[in-house]
Amino acid sequence: MKFKEYRQNQIMLMPPSLDDKIPQDHLARYISKVVDQLNLKEIEDGYSDLGCHAYHPRMLLKVILYGYSIGIRSSRRMQKESREDLVFMWLAGMQEPDFRTISDFRKDRIKDIKQLFNQVLGICYELGMVQCGKISIDGTKIEANSSRNKIVFRKKLEKSKANYERKIDEILQEAEDIDAEEDRIYGDKDGYSLEREYTAEEIREAMKRAREKAKLERHKEKELEKLALVNKQLERMGEDRNSFGNTDKDATLMLMKNDSLGVGYNVQMATENQVIVGFGVFQDRADTYLLQPMIAEVEHNLGMIPEAILADKGYCSEKNYEYLSCRGMKAAIPPHTFDYDIAARHKGTYTPSQNSTYEQYKINMLDFLETDEGKGLMDKRKWDVEPTFGDIKHNMGFRKFLLRLMPKVKTEIGLISIAHNIKKMKVWMGMPHLAEEYC
Repeated sequence: MKFKEYRQNQIMLMPPSLDDKIPQDHLARYISKVVDQLNLKEIEDGYSDLGCHAYHPRMLLKVILYGYSIGIRSSRRMQKESREDLVFMWLAGMQEPDFRTISDFRKDRIKDIKQLFNQVLGICYELGMVQCGKISIDGTKIEANSSRNKIVFRKKLEKSKANYERKIDEILQEAEDIDAEEDRIYGDKDGYSLEREYTAEEIREAMKRAREKAKLERHKEKELEKLALVNKQLERMGEDRNSFGNTDKDATLMLMKNDSLGVGYNVQMATENQVIVGFGVFQDRADTYLLQPMIAEVEHNLGMIPEAILADKGYCSEKNYEYLSCRGMKAAIPPHTFDYDIAARHKGTYTPSQNSTYEQYKINMLDFLETDEGKGLMDKRKWDVEPTFGDIKHNMGFRKFLLRLMPKVKTEIGLISIAHNIKKMKVWMGMPHLAEEYC
């Protein structure tokens, strides 16, 4: 049998180009092209002219975004792939940044991830992928980089605070008792001027009281330090949270998607045609209070008011209905009892409650959701924002944060959102009527 000639150590006169190995429609090419269009002046200005030259921010950003897009978020994995994977090597220009360089760039150099996100979103808008029309909003809980076994609860902090305050009061009272005893013995005298010869027993008692006062002072300082720490933790927790992770103190104990308790964040996203047009990271466990901030986020990013807002039952509230009504925004947000109410209305057994503003809003919403337009909007949300979360969590493997604390957590969500939008851009650009115009 004849085989093709195989020479593993064949020397080449003209070494092959990596660019020839990357298909023209490869995702990495879209990432490279998009990053080349971004304004990175804010990041570049953060570097010093002193010392050796740093790796170029565009190269590092391309490597990180491509890693996120294919489910590789570990800086050590990215370092490894930059030495072994053709696509990573092409994006890095054959440079080999180590994992610390990649990690430090991600957590320290990217100060304003939303500024980068909005630049990419602007490209999506120019391509006609988004128009600020029908915006779908939804949230998901994502675990923080914090142990679920190390959680600080408000009740425990408040109990500790009361305990420390009680101990401090006891120490102060004991110190006052010692002072009162000295006043009884010495009267108006200072206790140090010897007017008579003191016995050995009196001297021992005086020394004992002095040691006790010094010991009480040290004990008081320790308790005051503990109280200050508890007060700082309560201040970080704020008024809206009842817990936080001991490792990531910005994370909160929440009910995750698998109905288990975990320490994490409530990640909100607004999408149009599966393109992310706004994102937010919140400590609130319920979605009810997050509708208005997300609408404001979309308006800020796109510079216009959405045509319609689509959301699930978790965003239903009188305040949200009133907010949307006052702003004249069309919405498809079913009430909490939507299925029961619709069934009752069809049977003719639905009885609205009297003199209720919320009930009137609910009736208006039910009337709208039974129209063809309302049904279409509810269906649209199911294939818009929900598949977006599916892509991020399943295809891109984003189920737990790597970074800690709110600013860095937002950076991670921004990176995953940018990577997702570029993937959608690739699909959009794959349409023949757009490819020639862009390229």
